[in-house]
Amino acid sequence: MALTQGRTWAYAQLLKDQSPDGISALRIRLPLRIRLFALVGLLMGLSLGPARVAAQDMAPADAVRPIIIASDPWCPYACDPAIDGREGYMVELAREIFQEAGYQVEYRVVNFAMLKRMLHDGSATAVPGAATDLGGALLLPALAQGNSANAVALQRERDFTYTKPDDFGPYRVGVIKDYAYGGDVQRYIDQHHANPDRVRVLSGFGYSQLVQGLRQLQAGELDMLLDDYNVLRWQLRRLALGDQMRVVSLRDDADLFVGLSRSDARAPFLAKLLEDGTRRSRAQGRFLAILARYGLHEQPMPER
Repeated sequence: MALTQGRTWAYAQLLKDQSPDGISALRIRLPLRIRLFALVGLLMGLSLGPARVAAQDMAPADAVRPIIIASDPWCPYACDPAIDGREGYMVELAREIFQEAGYQVEYRVVNFAMLKRMLHDGSATAVPGAATDLGGALLLPALAQGNSANAVALQRERDFTYTKPDDFGPYRVGVIKDYAYGGDVQRYIDQHHANPDRVRVLSGFGYSQLVQGLRQLQAGELDMLLDDYNVLRWQLRRLALGDQMRVVSLRDDADLFVGLSRSDARAPFLAKLLEDGTRRSRAQGRFLAILARYGLHEQPMPER
């Protein structure tokens, strides 16, 4: 399965220390990594038939049906407003684009089991944080909406340099249940998941598994916690753990998209809306303003 579709459009960089806890502001580099969302098998079962593209070709019910954006919490991409006080920059961007086109938009924070059901029955229209089209099951905009890179959180005093997955060998690495990390990293996890001296699988809803992993790391029960670079840094800031822990990127970046489920007949039209709206938001400075609310900064690059 391809890890990226080659849709590179913009990069961002770390801001200087702007947070009160001393952690540098989050970065977004906008291309390459995987959060496969563990939806591969799930989405393979969705209908891949052709969908109508033009708005005038839509049935009246399709034209007025609300767009449902659904995700488990993965801040700063898709957040839990009850905890983070915001929806996530990718959700905000998509909401703004769709609402400007006249759609009613709803954002639902759900657990993974519910998300799978919503995708099966078509009640979820858009999924933020898709790294690939998953073999054609998701329709991706021509421009990316974000970036994801694998990373590990570890105690600040621990010396660690990553070059390959075997570098994890001496350490107990916490991973999130049902997440697929992609490539050689995923192969390492699959090879050692039954060995608790190598891999510890964490489960839960929302931020509970991340908090669980960070607390185990704090207590010395884990040596490293594997997740997304920006997500880990967000959590360290939220939990005020930046003075104790740091985040090391594995530099296996991948484009992230707001994917449209092909079970929704509007998917091609909505993907084009996202493409045009993302480009317009960049040109008008709106995207930069959204990123800034999450401590992120866009550095424009030529479009493909």
